[in-house]
Amino acid sequence: MTNSSGNRLKDYLELSKLKIMIPVCLTGFTGYFAFNPYFSPNLFLTTLGILFMAVSASVLNQMQEVEIDNKMNRTRFRPLPSQRIELKYAAIFFTINLAAGILLLFFAGNIKAVFVGLITILWYNGVYTYSKRITAFAVVPGAITGALPPLIGWVAAGGGPWEKQIIFIEFLIFTGQIPHFWLLILKYGEEYKKAGLPNITDIFSRIQINRITFSWVISSVFAALFLCYFEIIQSPFIIVILVIASIYILWQFFGLLKMNADKNPKKYSILLDSYFLLVLLLLISDKIIS
Repeated sequence: MTNSSGNRLKDYLELSKLKIMIPVCLTGFTGYFAFNPYFSPNLFLTTLGILFMAVSASVLNQMQEVEIDNKMNRTRFRPLPSQRIELKYAAIFFTINLAAGILLLFFAGNIKAVFVGLITILWYNGVYTYSKRITAFAVVPGAITGALPPLIGWVAAGGGPWEKQIIFIEFLIFTGQIPHFWLLILKYGEEYKKAGLPNITDIFSRIQINRITFSWVISSVFAALFLCYFEIIQSPFIIVILVIASIYILWQFFGLLKMNADKNPKKYSILLDSYFLLVLLLLISDKIIS
């Protein structure tokens, strides 16, 4: 470990992957707000609890994959493979975040929220993390992990896990995880091979992966529009914005079907992430208007 306190803090922030965890929190916030559309201390404490749970899962994942991360250029400079943080300290950091997440979800929400949070970690670190070593299609069960934070927020607010509204929100997040991963593969596929992980590029050609990604984007757009059809989003103004944004994202992703589209997958990743951020903000805004 480095001796500088500033560098040490930076290393732990990098270990936390806050850039990825904050959008996860937003989905949890949306799930809570969709059931109980009022700004309250419990709303923010639950969201913070989801953040701690997400960070704990991320830290544990990096502990599980140190050897794999060390083989890939994009990950070998992370705190654990570069040995800027020792595994024992990462384990302590994981435990602190997990405990904080459980306590916040219990006191700001309920035991059901804690249960769903633990199931999410178990699925991510116990199923998805190891399935990546077995199959190139691990993203499909892995996408379930991304769909569960909204459910944590929903049940913490008092909602039931099988209600129509939260099921469609979960389905939206689930469908969006998969094309996001395919785009990642287009950029880093060779590194996954180098690390010895099963790779979708060994099964499909680049243009086929582009087409699969486009198909999942279509599914994601329909999942977003389902929110309007089933009156989960009700404001006519919000619906118009969502429809326009959906048409725009499909028009942009038509370019993915071109033979040279895989040369710039980052552009499509940004577009997709921006679209899902907009959908979540529109959902929240609709609840405020309603």
